[in-house]
Amino acid sequence: MMTTNKSTKTFATGAAAIGVLAGSVFTATSASAMVMVNWSVFKSGTAIPEGDKQVKLTSYVDGGSIDQSNLLPALPVMVIFGDVGGGEYRLSLVGEINGPDTFTYEISILDAFPNNYFTGVQLDSDVNVNSPLGYGDITKEVIWTGGSVLLTSTDGDPDPDGAFFPIPGNLRTLTVTDTLIPNPGGSLTSLSNKFTQGTKTTPEPGTILGLLAVGGLGMVSRFNKQK
Repeated sequence: MMTTNKSTKTFATGAAAIGVLAGSVFTATSASAMVMVNWSVFKSGTAIPEGDKQVKLTSYVDGGSIDQSNLLPALPVMVIFGDVGGGEYRLSLVGEINGPDTFTYEISILDAFPNNYFTGVQLDSDVNVNSPLGYGDITKEVIWTGGSVLLTSTDGDPDPDGAFFPIPGNLRTLTVTDTLIPNPGGSLTSLSNKFTQGTKTTPEPGTILGLLAVGGLGMVSRFNKQK
């Protein structure tokens, strides 16, 4: 997160922004796994796996900004996806992004043993502000079985600010729609969708047998007392 003041986070434009922001992501997560692809690969709907997670674009309404990756191959918008440590996964777009654009994707947990699940979500961004009105808004609608939440990053501020919004239900697939609503002259240098996960604990086989044995002894004791 590149911050120049509390209310508005700004950073350099163009290749410098891509290089420094992408570098900062990888530096901050050197002990974790990340994958980086061009926006055009993500836009094609190709499933992008990393670790036990997968992200896949399902819909894109082109406002003409993110697609500059096709028009300016020297300054591509990059998609960085993966584990940033501490139980947090992140999908980030890095580059010069103007908007308006809307894109929807699914993020899923694919581990063979269904112990991991999503616990929280946060939206964050870094912006260039060349407008007296500020950048504007980025909205993120997260939908899951039985619920949803709409988060809004205004002028680069995170939402929620601090703790992540809790996701109930031990869910393993989320549908996310990001909508960029900039004011004239405003642009993004990065857009980050952040997710936390938890792990359901299951007793070891020995523990299960022990519990069954204790339960069996209790039943025998009650039976003897009834005699």
